[in-house]
Amino acid sequence: MSALAAVLTAQQADKTVAQGVYTAAQADRGVQLVVNYGCQNCHGTQLEGGAEEQPQLVGEEFVGAWSGRKLDELAAKIQTMPADRDDPYHVKPEQAPDIIASLLRANGYPEGSSELPADPNALKHITIVAP
Repeated sequence: MSALAAVLTAQQADKTVAQGVYTAAQADRGVQLVVNYGCQNCHGTQLEGGAEEQPQLVGEEFVGAWSGRKLDELAAKIQTMPADRDDPYHVKPEQAPDIIASLLRANGYPEGSSELPADPNALKHITIVAP
């Protein structure tokens, strides 16, 4: 196997969010996006869940609902938010990884040395697990 092929294979190897798949700077950008999009309006001031059954974005309910699923699914869901607005106002695909990073940090997952990519194919190789 060539060195390039080995690097590409390693990059596409399955990972879990427990392996540090985002950076602090990316999570910081995500926190600002959460504020900008008004996620707290539906999901609670601490993202603990909304009064009208909007799900928690931090805590056992979030981890339980998403454990075993891939980050591309979470990115796709995030891109439908906020639910009370039309498509042009939804989270953009390139912003979803930053929001995911902020949610991972809020749920106690470790930071890493590289940012989550915006490429859904790369996110398909990262699984959410319990922290």
